[in-house]
Amino acid sequence: MDESAKITKNWAIVFAIVFVASTLRAPLTSVGPVIEHIKDAMHINNSVAGILTTIPLLVFAIVSPVVSKVVDKLTMSRTIVYSTLLLIIALIIRVLGDFNLFIIGTILLGIAIAFGNVVLPSYVKWSFPAQIGIATGMYSGTMNFTAGIGGGASVPLSQMTSLGFRVSLAFWIVFGIIALALWLPNVSKGVKSEQRDHINQSKQPDSNKKVKVLKSKLAWTVAMVMAFQSMIFYTNVAWMPTILIDRGLSPSTAGYLFMLSQFAQVPMTFVFPILASKLKDQRILVIIIAFLFITGYCLFFTHALIFLVIGILIIGLAMGACFSLCMTFFSIRARTSKGSIALSGFGQSIGYLIAAVGPFFVGWLHDTTGDWNSAIIALITMAVLVLIFGYPTAKNKVIEDQQ
Repeated sequence: MDESAKITKNWAIVFAIVFVASTLRAPLTSVGPVIEHIKDAMHINNSVAGILTTIPLLVFAIVSPVVSKVVDKLTMSRTIVYSTLLLIIALIIRVLGDFNLFIIGTILLGIAIAFGNVVLPSYVKWSFPAQIGIATGMYSGTMNFTAGIGGGASVPLSQMTSLGFRVSLAFWIVFGIIALALWLPNVSKGVKSEQRDHINQSKQPDSNKKVKVLKSKLAWTVAMVMAFQSMIFYTNVAWMPTILIDRGLSPSTAGYLFMLSQFAQVPMTFVFPILASKLKDQRILVIIIAFLFITGYCLFFTHALIFLVIGILIIGLAMGACFSLCMTFFSIRARTSKGSIALSGFGQSIGYLIAAVGPFFVGWLHDTTGDWNSAIIALITMAVLVLIFGYPTAKNKVIEDQQ
């Protein structure tokens, strides 16, 4: 797309991006606060309940590497159409019946979200090359804001009718339909622009040179940062409300605090991509993120409400900063859109494969030890690993230079 493309001149596509982003986390964060209801209705234990969060991560890991190949055939614009349509279908299947349908719906949901997760950072880089930080902040902020709504509204929505948790999970079908309706009018123009850019790029030297992410140390460190960021996030999604209930809070209060942690992410998801895109070296940002994570989780060893609230807020700030920095790495650690989508697909594949261990492992830790302190220690360890892998990733390099 034209290097002069500006957000203020393309509000139609900006709103479409925002609503697509709104469907990429909330359908998963809406599960945690009502997990006890799901366990009772489906007759499953903590370990199996942890698998409900693990399944999408495994699907992300399997699907992410093939996204770039699908995009080569369909273009990014068309790929988002089909993935959003699949997401709507998956959300319907997930609430239709028994545990088997719940699993099928969850798998299909994971496929749909995997495509959105990989394509959106690259689409933003292509659409707004001069405003990557701002555009990334807008869609990542939306992802976390709606994730907060998903966490906080689940319990109240489940209490509205006799359908219980099914209402909470079906709520996001509406957002999927809106996203699809907003995206469709932009598809024709987007496809033509992508095809024109592809023709122009094919005339450049080394245009057909494949980006070999497997041989790039930078790609691997990006993937590991993504891995432990995602492990922390999805472990929180699966177990944070339950940990808060164990600390003496009611399910509704735990849900609201979980929502607060999601909302606390929003300011950082706007600010950190802008800072990261302006800085040549982002290592100071990585240090800040690790410090916030460790401080926040240490406060979870107490049962005092005030410290739990402060801990929730600090963890939310860290999570928003870490997630948006990962999304920004997919853009700024590659020179081209082709490199960006290759890095995004690889980073998310490896990252989610490793992250999938988190929710199940923490559920197993609780079942084995009988308390949640071991889970908190595990989360602190994950934060340290973000620092270890994030520090070298934050240096000013791109994957194309490591071919």
